[in-house]
Amino acid sequence: MSKDKEAKELGLDRDITRRDFLNASAIGVGVGLLTAASPAVVMGKSSPDYAKSVVGSDWYGPGGIGDYRDSHGNTPDVVSKAHAIRDGHFDSPSLATESTGEVYDVIVVGGGMAGLGAAYHFMEEAGGSARCLVLDNHSVFGGVAKQNEFMVNGERLIGPQGANGFSIPEFDNEAQDFAGGDAYWYRKVGVPEEFTYPKWDSQLDPMTFGGDHYGFQHWRQPHVSTGRFYRTEQGQQLVKNPMLDGFANAPLSARQRDDLNRWFTAGPDKVPAEVNQWLDSMTYQHYLEQVLGLDRSVTEYINPLISSGIGLGADCVSAYSCMNIALPGFKGISNFEIGQRHSFPGGNAGFARHFLKRLIPDAIRGEDSFDDIIAGEFDPNAFDRDGNKIRIRLSATVVRVENTDKGLVSITYARGDRLHRVLARGVVMAGGGWINKAVVRDMPKSHLDAYSQFNHGPMLVANVALNNWRFMYKAGISACLYSGDFGYECNIRNPMQTASYQPPLHPDKPTILTFYVPFPTLGMETRAQAAKGRWELYGTNYADYELKIRRQLTELFGQYGFDAKRDIEGIILNRWGHAYVVPEPGFFFGKNGQKAGRDVVSEPTGRIAYGHSELRGNQHWGPAAMEGKRAMSQVMEIAGL
Repeated sequence: MSKDKEAKELGLDRDITRRDFLNASAIGVGVGLLTAASPAVVMGKSSPDYAKSVVGSDWYGPGGIGDYRDSHGNTPDVVSKAHAIRDGHFDSPSLATESTGEVYDVIVVGGGMAGLGAAYHFMEEAGGSARCLVLDNHSVFGGVAKQNEFMVNGERLIGPQGANGFSIPEFDNEAQDFAGGDAYWYRKVGVPEEFTYPKWDSQLDPMTFGGDHYGFQHWRQPHVSTGRFYRTEQGQQLVKNPMLDGFANAPLSARQRDDLNRWFTAGPDKVPAEVNQWLDSMTYQHYLEQVLGLDRSVTEYINPLISSGIGLGADCVSAYSCMNIALPGFKGISNFEIGQRHSFPGGNAGFARHFLKRLIPDAIRGEDSFDDIIAGEFDPNAFDRDGNKIRIRLSATVVRVENTDKGLVSITYARGDRLHRVLARGVVMAGGGWINKAVVRDMPKSHLDAYSQFNHGPMLVANVALNNWRFMYKAGISACLYSGDFGYECNIRNPMQTASYQPPLHPDKPTILTFYVPFPTLGMETRAQAAKGRWELYGTNYADYELKIRRQLTELFGQYGFDAKRDIEGIILNRWGHAYVVPEPGFFFGKNGQKAGRDVVSEPTGRIAYGHSELRGNQHWGPAAMEGKRAMSQVMEIAGL
């Protein structure tokens, strides 16, 4: 079958995908890439080499409805400016720059969870008329904690762009959750401790749903109605909840089956006194195959999940980082458990919105209620209002940060087609390490060398709006894992409800099916894996990914009545080129007696401090906010605030 014929049969010519969910401003961003708002124009240059688009006009795709419609994943503008920074187009200090005339006490670079945590600490601790400005390169704050929205048959549907999933903390144990954070912030920003979910129709066959996008994959949470598809000569074979019966019905060899079951209860025979440092000295693959003696099939089984939760696969990440997310194989070393999982409608956008409501109450219209915080609209005029103790300036890509000899820090940012300069008594760099090392112009060699050790894995999150999911109900599953050409898993989350946001939970009603797609290549060197993944992520246009999604769902569920042309109402892609730092061996405790790079980066340079989620290795909302808090404390002490 020709590609064009296949595309038509799978519904790529159906107007609704583009008519209902594509918006004019998103089209303009794609088509106008590197023209009106391009860094080349910002600098008054017309270099033919640079004028080439970083991504094509057909790359970005539709963004849905609501406040986040123009900011889903890395936008073309963000990608082009980031590549301009990388390629040295902002290196000259003589670029035409307009001074804003502003001097802030602290400027926070990055409006993700770390930046919000830094701003919150400033709000609590800085007295008098002290002011803080947060600069973020996207048109919506939150980093990867953002959401997508659809409207399908009159139903508003919200899904995560990236980060999602949490358990209610143990408030007497602030050391939990990857060395603390959740318990500190949870009540401080006013997150509820009880949630409402729709009831399952008792007339339907019993089904269970994951509270987030990871729990259904987790061996410690096998209760979700999960199926695993195995490719066989006869086609896709569905095995429901294979781990519950010890993989008895899975098409595996006896060795594979035995080792998968042994893995769940395994532990090392002997461990040294410094067990954490020992685990951090090896990859999880080495630990599984050489220390525990398990078959390679165990590594292959877990590799995609590790990549979607940590950055890249078992052959890249430290065994210690895998113990921190409760992976099996650590009997006698760790008893870490994962509690009941929840996810806000837009994933961890819910946490970001709670922070925002405390920092700038008017930025989310409505009352200080869970419903308004989660489901309310933004007031764009409130974010950067004069007189706010905390101001958030969006679509502001910071391109230069440097200490001056006047006790201030100079910050230059690109906004639209202009460069602006603002001053501060101190700066918290709360964005990604890959950009920090290029933006901070007087960064010492110690920090540059430390950052050079950081590698970052890409991630694609695809939200597919369906007008029904009867095909999954017929299969008897709400989530599945598979070996395919697009990703390796997808699921329907148990949809959290608020007073005004009431998504249905019925196989004949609309829902969102979410895919998290990592890019591991087992056996390839870490940096090469990451580069290969980013090449695919940035080099594949929207239509090709849409075809892959429709083809994948047809392969899995065509036998259960799925019709791509009939059932799909919209697809939003969220591309994150540097979604995770990859915590390789030595990331946490260093190598060969040398200080770990993350510990070096945690030290300020002049009036600039560094606090971002990567420094925890296992990235998570609460610890990320704690990194911002730590860096803000350092800056406030240096600046005498």
